[in-house]
Amino acid sequence: MKRIFKFSAMLFASVMALALGSCTEEYEYSGAKAEGEQVYFSNELPSTVNLSQSESSVQIPINRINSEGALTVDFDVTVSADSKVTVPNSVTFAEGETEANLTISYDPASIELGHYDNVTISIKDANYTTPYGNSSYTFSIGLSEWETLGEGLYRDGIYPSFYGLDALTYNVEIQQSVITPGMYRIVSPYGAGTSFYENYIETQMLAWAGMTNTDMVINATDPDYVFITGDFYPGTDDGMASSGYGVMHLFSIVDQAVQEYGSLEAVKANEPSLFGKLQDGVITFPAMGVYVNFDSSLEPLGYLDTSSLTIALPGYAFVDYSSSFTYTGRFIDIADNYYAQGTITLGEDVASARYILAAEGDDVQAIINGLNDGSVTPLETITGSTDVSIPLEDSGVYTMIIVTYDESGTMRGSSTTTFEFNIDSTKADWQPLYNGTFTHNVEPAFITVSQTDDSFVGNPLVDAEGFVEQYQTVIYQDMNNPSSYKVEPYIMNGLSLPFTMDAEGNITFLDVMTGFSVQGYGDLFAGDAITAINGEGNVGTSWFDAENNQFVFGTVFYLGEIGQWMGGAYETFDITSSASAPAYNKYGKARFIGKLPNAKTGGAKHFKSSGVKTSKADIKGNLVKK
Repeated sequence: MKRIFKFSAMLFASVMALALGSCTEEYEYSGAKAEGEQVYFSNELPSTVNLSQSESSVQIPINRINSEGALTVDFDVTVSADSKVTVPNSVTFAEGETEANLTISYDPASIELGHYDNVTISIKDANYTTPYGNSSYTFSIGLSEWETLGEGLYRDGIYPSFYGLDALTYNVEIQQSVITPGMYRIVSPYGAGTSFYENYIETQMLAWAGMTNTDMVINATDPDYVFITGDFYPGTDDGMASSGYGVMHLFSIVDQAVQEYGSLEAVKANEPSLFGKLQDGVITFPAMGVYVNFDSSLEPLGYLDTSSLTIALPGYAFVDYSSSFTYTGRFIDIADNYYAQGTITLGEDVASARYILAAEGDDVQAIINGLNDGSVTPLETITGSTDVSIPLEDSGVYTMIIVTYDESGTMRGSSTTTFEFNIDSTKADWQPLYNGTFTHNVEPAFITVSQTDDSFVGNPLVDAEGFVEQYQTVIYQDMNNPSSYKVEPYIMNGLSLPFTMDAEGNITFLDVMTGFSVQGYGDLFAGDAITAINGEGNVGTSWFDAENNQFVFGTVFYLGEIGQWMGGAYETFDITSSASAPAYNKYGKARFIGKLPNAKTGGAKHFKSSGVKTSKADIKGNLVKK
């Protein structure tokens, strides 16, 4: 299946209200005097009239101002061709009555569910009308496919994913198809009357676009393979913000996959990760739930992460016994021990969870059963989400197995996540090469705030609690691969910056974790600037300056989860001595100018923004070596 990139954005719109005032001269106004019968249709009549399968008629009210005497009013009636409804062409007001009902009759057995006719009823005699009311009424009429089940709970996962707004939970109307059980319609989940509308539309943070297709339709006919089907407009327009996109349009990823694979069953077999579940009255969704664009086409601009979107059907509440594992990569400590690292995330109702790592070929279901009955000993029993680091000695395919429990100790769910782990056939032989001083946030600027603002963005960690801008550390060289080096420790004890240097002194390095994260937005990574600018130009952004005995690293910082740039700066390692007699051995502690924090499992720090969190910094020009 063709993969489309994830679309995330942080759009914090500021809206300026423009107050208009005017001064006019006072004058008297006398409206036209209404005469005659003054018959009219209320402007509050609905634009859609839904029929009932248990009835055979529906009444349309019509009003008059003059209530004296009985009155028969004739109409011009226009109805869609082959309509199954009968609309009379007159109505009679009784003496003294100001309202009469025009009765539309139908046979529910003859009307196709979901089909609507267009009807226009106009007062035939203009002398009976009034300038203060509608002389005609146009509406659609039919037998709806949907019946209301009641109010359910809606936990928004669309707007937090795209705009970074708070994840609100609120009541919505939920309907079910009378034709296809298991098909649900969420009635305008962002429209008037919802908490979302009150918080973001009525406050003018977002505008309301006035779209009609604002209902979300969910196919839960197979509870194990639930998906959003069709397309819909949430209804908002962010175009009043200077950086806005316009009217959001969402449409089904599974629907498009069906076109590609030829059938829904084929999508289930080949792309099971595209589906959510309906369990205990609660619908959950996968990460890839809907495509997004800002026009009326079905051409994806990207996809939105819907993994936090949750819907509880009427009569049910949110209960989250879920679990997941995210493999974040391999870690090698100073003693050359290999670890598989990742994050276990537990649902908010999980009281405890047991986890273990299975090797390729193991019977996963048997292990799940064994974890539950106690015949298999877990690596650990945890009571909350946590980062894990598991020692491994062999390359291979592994599966993280997690079993979750409620407060009574009853098993409520399980999850499995498979990942590949590689150990080099020849382990690195790291030998200390240089002692030196590592300095972060060195100018000149190569990343600026914008194309028009040349201000130095710099390292966003500068104001972070526990971050040290300058410290003593060591550069190691791999004797089995002489072009491979690493700075260790880097930013924190236990972290390193591996890099490669060629014979000409050109340096490149892969992205590494910094040990810090931004609250709500994920881990902060450091990466090679030359990768960030797609390798443009014929010079590198990092090099060894032999004249000054200095290693220079052009580093960019970004949030891995949402792909948001946070800034960038040069970093330098100034050689102070050969490490043939190093300042410390690999089992000792470094001497620091500042005290570095330890890189512990789950020990990432939250840091406050240095003012550039939401700015999209531009990398300025091509760099040249000094």
